[in-house]
Amino acid sequence: MDTVIKEIVKETIKFSPGDEEKWRLLYEPLYTISSDIQVISDRRYGAASRNLLDVYVPPKTLPCPNAGRPVLFYVHGGGFISGDKVWSKNVYANIGYYFASLGIVTICVNHQLVPGAKYPDAAVDMQLAREWVYNNISSVEYGFGDPKKVILFGHSSGGAHLAMNLYAAGDTERHSELSDRFAGDPTAVWPPVAGVIFLDVPFWMDSRKPGRQYALRNYYGSYNDDIWYPKSPLGLLERLEEGSPALDSQKLPVYLGTVEWEIPETSDATGRFFEAYRKRSKPEGSLPLMRVSRRHNHLSVVLSIGTTDTSLSDSLLEFIRGCVGKWQDIAGPGAS
Repeated sequence: MDTVIKEIVKETIKFSPGDEEKWRLLYEPLYTISSDIQVISDRRYGAASRNLLDVYVPPKTLPCPNAGRPVLFYVHGGGFISGDKVWSKNVYANIGYYFASLGIVTICVNHQLVPGAKYPDAAVDMQLAREWVYNNISSVEYGFGDPKKVILFGHSSGGAHLAMNLYAAGDTERHSELSDRFAGDPTAVWPPVAGVIFLDVPFWMDSRKPGRQYALRNYYGSYNDDIWYPKSPLGLLERLEEGSPALDSQKLPVYLGTVEWEIPETSDATGRFFEAYRKRSKPEGSLPLMRVSRRHNHLSVVLSIGTTDTSLSDSLLEFIRGCVGKWQDIAGPGAS
């Protein structure tokens, strides 16, 4: 771990295309994979080729609460254009194995990518996957997950797609579609969500950057700010109706995570989201629960889950307990 930390400290905010593999390879030897956890791979939740998810089932030796186990729903990053729930044998299995070992049913989700995906395809994928979880996760096969105790967890662009799903009602052009799905209420958050974790999320993007122009043009149809921004995660949040349950910090707790050495664009996006949420939230002025992970960059922070560096995972467990209660089978600091 010391070697990895030294490299992070040396590079600080430097993060260029292609650096993803460098960080993955540094972290690969640091994971311990448990044979006690069953992995159910490639369950289909929708019609698109990438509409697949994996379920990590906690060991049967762990006690199960009467109401069922909490559920963590993880969505990978990749800038809208890349990424996979199985980046390698260990990544993002590190997330599935770690949380499942603590008694949390964990799901890693794929979604459609640019250039094939067009707005709101990936946000709809999130909805379909969440509905699959609601309808299936309580079965014995999947470890008796509680469909009312689901925590959403999106890293980077995965968090952007979750936000565009949760804040979809900010797009009035979609109200007819949402009303049909949510029994006539386009503002509803359905299926139920116990909390959402946004980690290093591009709620806003710099349309001057060529790489962003490619993603924006293909996903939203244009990188003209007047066209894509209203449908972005931040734009949708700003356009939600007053009184939306998605803005109620008691109904939908929000964990806003970033790192000491974040990409400047994403740092700006995190700050913009923080301010936008504060202005719209209920009770009035409520803040997202913000955490800055020290000595981490945009990718190292999520790769640290499942290693001896528990700085992020301890923080996430604290948030999860605050949303679903101190379940007896969630081990770690603060467990009852």
